[in-house]
Amino acid sequence: MAQGRGRAWIRRVLIAVATLLTVALLAELGSAATAEYRLSRELRAAAGLSDDPEVTIGGFPYLTSGGEHPKLTIAAPAKVHDRSARIEAEMTDVRIPGGLLPGFAPDTPIAAGHVEARVRLDQKTVGRYMDIVDLQVHTPAPKRAGAGSPADGYVKASKGIVLTGTVPLPTPAEPKRTVLISVAAGFANEGDAISVRATGIYAGPEDHAKADLLPGEDQAVLAAFTRVLPRMALPFGIAPTGARAENADVVLLGEADGVTVTPGAFYRTLA
Repeated sequence: MAQGRGRAWIRRVLIAVATLLTVALLAELGSAATAEYRLSRELRAAAGLSDDPEVTIGGFPYLTSGGEHPKLTIAAPAKVHDRSARIEAEMTDVRIPGGLLPGFAPDTPIAAGHVEARVRLDQKTVGRYMDIVDLQVHTPAPKRAGAGSPADGYVKASKGIVLTGTVPLPTPAEPKRTVLISVAAGFANEGDAISVRATGIYAGPEDHAKADLLPGEDQAVLAAFTRVLPRMALPFGIAPTGARAENADVVLLGEADGVTVTPGAFYRTLA
């Protein structure tokens, strides 16, 4: 009899512990989700976005963070010069005021030890800017064992990018002649704009398109793949510091240390 009562008591203790852990986990997830939702709604209103941004407040446990978090990421689709883009901000060593369930206003200060802001364009959008409707952007993986695997995430580079597309090369005999060809290119920022510069006809080991060019046509091809895209604003008004390819995307980015941002300054187009 005593043994049965002992087992019943142990079961009750285990059930109580499991209940407390479940309640704590739900409170943890609910508090973090509520804070992320509130910030997302304020960011959407401040930037006039059509969708709620994706907001992730990093760090566990949230309930004992005291408003200090190792990471905060924000990403949202947006229109840049009436073309589809994605605006992103990734902050580390973040301080959010307001306790466990902070409320956000346009002027709520969010301090960060480091921030990287990005405007991300897919290859189709870049091709429209460059008048190459079938543009393909390929970022070769670094030459090391296992490079380019899914574990690496985005493959990033500013030089040695392979661009492939169809460009016009008319001749008197063929005024509508076009060629599908690949070039090697690099990306950089020119102020608030992405500069795309073709450096040569590509003939390397990566997948590429070959074409028979007439004498002197290589310069016309390089000119077709060289362009400065329109100026673009980064989230929170961060100044651009570079541009690069990430897999098939092209990214304008800016980095800054020791900044304080506000939801109201999340995104504004350039004047």
